[in-house]
Amino acid sequence: MRANRAGVLAAAVLWAVACREQPRASAGQVPAGGTGLHRRDELLLAAANVGLPPGVDSATLPDRNSRGARLLMTYCAQCHDLPSPLTHSATDWPSVARRMWLRAEWISPSLGVKVPSMSERYVLLGYLTTNALKVATAGLPAGRGRDAFMTVCSRCHALPDPRVHSKEDWPTVYLRMESNMDRMKVARPVGSEGTDILLYLQAVAMKR
Repeated sequence: MRANRAGVLAAAVLWAVACREQPRASAGQVPAGGTGLHRRDELLLAAANVGLPPGVDSATLPDRNSRGARLLMTYCAQCHDLPSPLTHSATDWPSVARRMWLRAEWISPSLGVKVPSMSERYVLLGYLTTNALKVATAGLPAGRGRDAFMTVCSRCHALPDPRVHSKEDWPTVYLRMESNMDRMKVARPVGSEGTDILLYLQAVAMKR
């Protein structure tokens, strides 16, 4: 929900910037260097990005030389950091992608934001859903930490399948998720919850 609200705010800000007549430079509102936007607009855009998940390096994208990966880099990194396909589940990506395409269509052409063609959208959506977050099924094994895992980790995204990572990899992934929670202003697990979650994930993780 936080990420969705931040996305809506970003779209609203971009729309306001695109539709506003560029004001003359004056005290407290001077053109920002190299962007063509005034300081107020740059601050609004910066605020709109607060709470968005951090982007990824293009080198880490799955099948990065595929057409889908290239389209992701071309279109989806125009207004925000490059998103990981793991940001959403295959069930959620269609509605998220459609929302992004509508926003891109609403933005004034003067800002130079490129909009994918219909055929490109099919390829891009196929890439996102194929490499999406693998979600947990209803049959999660019992154990200490399961309830905390289900509660905490579903705050920002669909509940991931614990088997997508190995026991050795989960600590690194878990630390990255805590860093993301800080960035998105989401409360971290409290007390022993964090330890319980990590131990649970390692106990039911993918076996190498």
